[in-house]
Amino acid sequence: MKNTKEILQLTDEVEIIEAIGTIIWDKKQEDDTLTEGETYFVLIDIFEGAMNEGGFSFFFEKEAGDYAREILEAYKKIGAPKTANIIAKAIGSFGVNNYYDEIEKRKKAIAKLDEKVISGWEDLDEIFFNDEQEEDIVSLIVSYIKNNQTEFDYK
Repeated sequence: MKNTKEILQLTDEVEIIEAIGTIIWDKKQEDDTLTEGETYFVLIDIFEGAMNEGGFSFFFEKEAGDYAREILEAYKKIGAPKTANIIAKAIGSFGVNNYYDEIEKRKKAIAKLDEKVISGWEDLDEIFFNDEQEEDIVSLIVSYIKNNQTEFDYK
């Protein structure tokens, strides 16, 4: 296994993300104790995976949606305000105090939502995937790792 300094010397940012990601997921399986930075990394990874599976509808209907507020915070921490704003709008579509971190309660809330909310999520999906080109999440994560190396200190 490479250490953090060696990994950050790689020129391909995707390779950096993959190498750090492998270490974090292995670490999580071993002892489930992650630093704050590693937690942000995992939350963003979970969100990106859910969005690629089926957008906000998929995200909210699955366990990943249990972490929506934490994911929103993770995007803010890495310096991705546009993506954070999109997520905040999607959460806000549930209405004030109607977003639940528990999947079963959230599914019941989704069943009561107006069809306009669901189509609004589709609009937000489109914005998310278009703005992702504008706000380079991979570069932002790599910069976050470089600026917070003690959170990702692998020897």
